[in-house]
Amino acid sequence: MAWYDVFDPGDVLGFQQDRRVSNANSAIQKAQDKADAASSANRDLYNQFYNKTQSTYGDTAAKVDDYLKNLEGMEAYNPGTFEYTGDVNDFYSKAADLRVKNAMNNLRESSDIFSSDYQDAMAAKQQAMASEEWDKAYDRYMQDRSQAANEWQMNANAGQQAYTNQYNQNKDLLSVAQNSQDNLMNAYGNYINNMANQNNVDTQNYANMVQQMAANENSKKGVLGRLFG
Repeated sequence: MAWYDVFDPGDVLGFQQDRRVSNANSAIQKAQDKADAASSANRDLYNQFYNKTQSTYGDTAAKVDDYLKNLEGMEAYNPGTFEYTGDVNDFYSKAADLRVKNAMNNLRESSDIFSSDYQDAMAAKQQAMASEEWDKAYDRYMQDRSQAANEWQMNANAGQQAYTNQYNQNKDLLSVAQNSQDNLMNAYGNYINNMANQNNVDTQNYANMVQQMAANENSKKGVLGRLFG
């Protein structure tokens, strides 16, 4: 074995230490390059996630104000008050009224033929007939009024149901838009946190690299210092 295989003159002058420091710094730089590549890939993933969330929920979330205005702009449904303009006389049989009047006229014209008792009985009968006709007219009046009230109530119920359906639709749309807005805000919060954390990692990695390289350079200077006092 030759003496230069055991003793390298470069060690005395610190040249071998220079190579070791250069190799160490090169390895550190390669590690830093890989860390930078991983950081860039992570940032791309963060951006892809946020952009995907934006494309999924952004349009719906942007409609929150519109849906809220639609809901707030709905006036409470008011069907109004039921009104009926009919009258009992509208349902009184004109023909029956005419028959009663004719009978009474005939009775008066023949007053000299029949006795007063008979005439009173006929008059009472005619009054009963008139009263019966009026009762029938009143029944028809009440039936018509009841039918009109039922129709009004059906229309009022239909109007109320239509209002309720529209209200629920606007409320559901607003809820969906608000949920989309919440999802978007949560995604943005996660995006900011991830980017901040990545910045911290990148900063720490860079600080570690600089410190290690500085330490390596100091070790090289230490060798030269020992050589040259």
